[in-house]
Amino acid sequence: MTDDAQQTDAETSDGTKALSTAMLLALFLGPFGAHRFYMGHKGSAAMMLMLAVTIVGLSVTAIWLLIDLPRLPAMIRRHNDAIAQRRALDRRSATHGFPLLN
Repeated sequence: MTDDAQQTDAETSDGTKALSTAMLLALFLGPFGAHRFYMGHKGSAAMMLMLAVTIVGLSVTAIWLLIDLPRLPAMIRRHNDAIAQRRALDRRSATHGFPLLN
C-alpha cells in the first residue's frame, strides 16, 4: 500500500480529514454524532449524542444523519481547504519573518 493510500484512510498528521473515515463513522455511529466529533463540530455532535438517548431523539438524529450524509464530502473539503490556507499563511509569514499564527 502506498503512502497516499494510507493517508486517505485516516486523519493524517497534518490535521486533514479523510472522507472514508467520516463516512464509516457516519454509517456505523452516525445517530450518536461520531462523524461530527471527528470533524470537530463538538457542539452539534454533543447535541446528537444527547438526543440519541431517547427513542424520539434517536429518530430525530437518524433524520439529521440522512441530511448530513450527502453534505460530508463538502464538509471534508472545506476543512481540508482551511488547513491548506492556514499552512500557506504560515509559510508566507515565516518567509517574511513574522511569527506563526496559533
